[in-house]
Amino acid sequence: MNIFLKRWQALGYLTAGAFLSPLDYFIVNMALPSIKKAFHASDHQLQMVVAIYGLTYAALVVCGGRLGDLYGRKKIFILGLYIFLLASLACAFSPDIRFLIISRLFQGVGASFLAPQVLASIRVLFTGNEQPKAVSIFSSVFGLASVAGQLLGGFLLNLHWREFSWELVFLVNVPITLICIIGTHFSMDNNREEKKQSIDFVGALLMIASLLMLICPVIFGRKYHWAWWIFAILLSGLVMLVIFYQYEVKSLGKNRAVLIDPILLQHQPFVLCLLIIFFYNFTAGLFICYPYYLQQFLHSNPVETGLAIIPYGAAFFLGPLIVPRIKLSPYTMTNIGLVLLIAGFSLTSIFIYLQEKPSLGTDISLFLAGLGHGIVMPVMMRQAISLISKEKAGQASGLISISIQIGSVTGGTIIGTIFFGSIELWAFPKAFALAIFIIAAVQIIGIFLNYTLHKNNKLKQTTSI
Repeated sequence: MNIFLKRWQALGYLTAGAFLSPLDYFIVNMALPSIKKAFHASDHQLQMVVAIYGLTYAALVVCGGRLGDLYGRKKIFILGLYIFLLASLACAFSPDIRFLIISRLFQGVGASFLAPQVLASIRVLFTGNEQPKAVSIFSSVFGLASVAGQLLGGFLLNLHWREFSWELVFLVNVPITLICIIGTHFSMDNNREEKKQSIDFVGALLMIASLLMLICPVIFGRKYHWAWWIFAILLSGLVMLVIFYQYEVKSLGKNRAVLIDPILLQHQPFVLCLLIIFFYNFTAGLFICYPYYLQQFLHSNPVETGLAIIPYGAAFFLGPLIVPRIKLSPYTMTNIGLVLLIAGFSLTSIFIYLQEKPSLGTDISLFLAGLGHGIVMPVMMRQAISLISKEKAGQASGLISISIQIGSVTGGTIIGTIFFGSIELWAFPKAFALAIFIIAAVQIIGIFLNYTLHKNNKLKQTTSI
């Protein structure tokens, strides 16, 4: 087979496999009301169904990138697909909510092996001129997943095939994983870094512990009336992150394996890219709150709920495809995307506050927000990976993925907690309007970070590390 054709075919299967990671985030959000009814689950348990998946993904995605560097991206990608397949089956046949949460944890493990191999492979397989197109294709997957997750989730929940309901949102992963396993096997070489090192398991444990200590108190704080020990655990999580960083610095100084190369975190432009990625992924709060609002307050059926989110998802999908055709600087494009996010979510908040039910105005405002998201994502991902040398591609792509996931988990957790907590104080519409407005407000931080990044690049020529 022609080498040029083969690598684009490999990208197709890699992208399809990576598509599963965001798909399972969006599609499960659609199923939360059905899962709540089936297992009589609390709001905290529903948040854990979402958060444990993203948290595990975030904690292990750097390990996934490192494993790809060491043992070959093809092998680790296929291993991730097998784990994801088995975990999806376990989710579908869960006997209770606790088993489902544990199964979601293992789904996160499988997902953490997928996305890093795609970005690292793009860095290795494609030339500098081809990379923007390849990254845009990969970025569009997230928008496509948001559309597919909502529509497919609504359709499957309405299907009730052989007495299955919410279970179908997990069973749909089975044929996709099998196709990707077979396709990747025949279209991709097992590219990896020649230099072999051991894996930093201590660093991985420190990172997992710190993330758990930061996310879980936010989810369960309301349940325990924000007792003092909730804040003590949060503070301990921050301390654990500092300990993790210091451990990585010492390990690097002693020439031992590290989970995250501290040099990457000392490169200011790269870190600024990661922070912008982190904050714009607070948009994940929309996909937790909106389906719940529509189904629980407005009593919309799953198909109607799926259609309501389409304006955002469609624009999110189109954004990465438009970006390569626009000849503006990354600084300008990022600002355009962030302003669209702020305007779109602010208008959505106002429309829901005033009208309660979605309207044409809501659809237009969500489209603007989705377009902003779709513009920012590929620009920041491309800018971030361009700063890094091929030798560190796996770790860098892992850090980009972890920023996406931690942003999604943190944003989803904070916005979801505000939403569920506000329902108890105010009516549903006011609670939802507040949650959406906070998503808009957070994007202002991204504009300041982007200005700092632009100023930094003007003062000195950015180089790869």
